[in-house]
Amino acid sequence: MKSIIVAGLLLGCAHGVQAAPYANVEANQSIVDGEVSTAVDLHVGTEGSFASGSWYIQGGPVLIDAATEEVELSGKAGGSLAVSDELSIYGELSFVTGEDLAVGTKAGVKYVF
Repeated sequence: MKSIIVAGLLLGCAHGVQAAPYANVEANQSIVDGEVSTAVDLHVGTEGSFASGSWYIQGGPVLIDAATEEVELSGKAGGSLAVSDELSIYGELSFVTGEDLAVGTKAGVKYVF
């Protein structure tokens, strides 16, 4: 599955299709050992499309903890590929720096009725 996503991203970049810059502010909450924490992404990115799909890449600082003013770097890259008019697949690779580099993935299928 990852190879399909990467191939789609590379294909999208190779065509040089019109890309649109954007800003994205996103709050993410997590619960660890009963404690709730919120991280706020302050990202700048670009997105575009190719024959049967779309791609995006974004990154910037992430405010980990407002109380301690901890700031790290984070980023995301992903895209989607239309399999048919009703069905598409998508994926995302993300990271956050810190004491240890945290890397995450997301993959899914979307069906439109």
